[in-house]
This record gives sequence, C-alpha cells and structure tokens, in this order.
Amino acid sequence: MRNDLELIFKDFDTDVDTLRVYALGDIHVGSREFDEKSTKKAIKIIESDPRGVVCLCGDLGDYGLKNSKTNIYQAVMNPQEQQDYIYELFLPIKDKIAAAVPGNHEERLVRECGLDPLLVLCCKWGIEDVYRENVAITKYTFGSIDGTDYNKNSFVGITTHGSSQARHRRHIACYQPIDFATSGHIHTPMYAPHGVVRIDSRRGTATWSSYKEIVVDAHVKPGGYGIKKEYEIPPTPELQYLELSTYRDGDRNRTKHKVMDFHSIQL
Repeated sequence: MRNDLELIFKDFDTDVDTLRVYALGDIHVGSREFDEKSTKKAIKIIESDPRGVVCLCGDLGDYGLKNSKTNIYQAVMNPQEQQDYIYELFLPIKDKIAAAVPGNHEERLVRECGLDPLLVLCCKWGIEDVYRENVAITKYTFGSIDGTDYNKNSFVGITTHGSSQARHRRHIACYQPIDFATSGHIHTPMYAPHGVVRIDSRRGTATWSSYKEIVVDAHVKPGGYGIKKEYEIPPTPELQYLELSTYRDGDRNRTKHKVMDFHSIQL
C-alpha cells in the first residue's frame, strides 16, 4: 500500500491539449436505492471520452454489516456479490482511473476484518498504484505550448472521500498549491471555487489564486435510511467534470494561464 503523500503521476502525450477529469463516488452498489441506470450511463460517457480520466471518491459498494446503520436484510447483494459487480462495472474504464480512495462504507470491512474492498479491486484491475488509503494527490501533465515535454501543462488535484462540509473544507485547504479537489460522502453535489494566497519565497511574491472543489452526486434513489432519518432528498444524478487546458496571452508572453471549466451532464 502506497503512502498517502506519495504523488500519483498521470502523464499524457504532447498532442493532448485538453484533459477532462470526471468524478464518481457514493454509488452504493448492493443498496436497494442503488441507481444502476445512471451509473452505467456515467461509465459509458467516460469510456467513450478519449481525453477523459476519472477520480473515484469512495463508497462504490454499500457493504452493510450487522453493526452498521445499513439494514443488511434489505440489501440486494451480499458483499462478495457487490465486489464482483463493481469489478465488472468499472472494468471498461479501469485504465482511466487516476485516483481511488475508499469511503466510510469500505471502511466498515476494514474495521471488521482488516480487508479493504477497494484496494482488492484496484489490485484486480492492475491499478494498485492509483489507490490511496485516505487522500490521493495526482499530478496531471499533458499537451504543450511549444510541442516539447519541457513545457507540458501541469495540474494537481486531490481526491478524498470527504466528511462534514466544514471539516472537509478546512482539511483540503491544507494541501497547497492545488488546482482542484474531488470528494463525496455528503450526498449533496456541489461545485465551488475557493480563494488562496500562494507565497513564493524564492521569487519574493504573494499571488492571489484559487482552486476548484467538486463534491460528487450520490447514485442512489430516494428511500430507505435517507428518508427514515429525514435527510434532504438528493437531486437526480449528474456526472461532474473539469475540463483542463492552458493558454498564453501572446507569442512573447511566457505567462501560462490555467483554464478549469466546470461541466455537469444530466444522467
């Protein structure tokens, strides 16, 4: 298992001038409320995008246990069936996965028997290098202003499962400089830019900047525990992504400007 602070490097060809980073999580395979239709549609979109990669934000399976909040007698798959289903579901896009972190539902199995189902899946997919236990820090390099590897575009994103909104924001603010963060957990989709001041002691500058935050949609239909506890009804699922690119002001201006356009696709 890799250390959380060991960066993941995703390097693409110089002719790739745009990269799309999708975010998926809180799918809860095995739950009665699992939205199979929207999940399969999201995976199909990612599979068909030649310039798309995806960050997995945890809770791919529901993994209900007797001592958890989930009612295991209402599950439509047992944990092994959930594992088999998730493996086949994500197999077409396994090579597009740029980061993978477990959620609190995977953590249930870790606490009970020391087995991390997402790590097992990543090993079966042959992508153990993109798995991190708590936070995945990924550096994306692609394209080039002048056609050389030296001037490739560079973006850094972090992936976590998430927690309460306030705690999560305080935590991701500790990772700087980053360009964007993806997470889930709260089952309430969100996109938000956050401002930061980045200090460069070598150059003697302090620069006003920002990073983008995406909280993924939950792919679950209204019902079950969410209604029993009177949680807010989730919106119909969307597939959220950032489109990354860069540009320069002119031929002689060597200042790069990063572009991160947020998009969502109704599923």
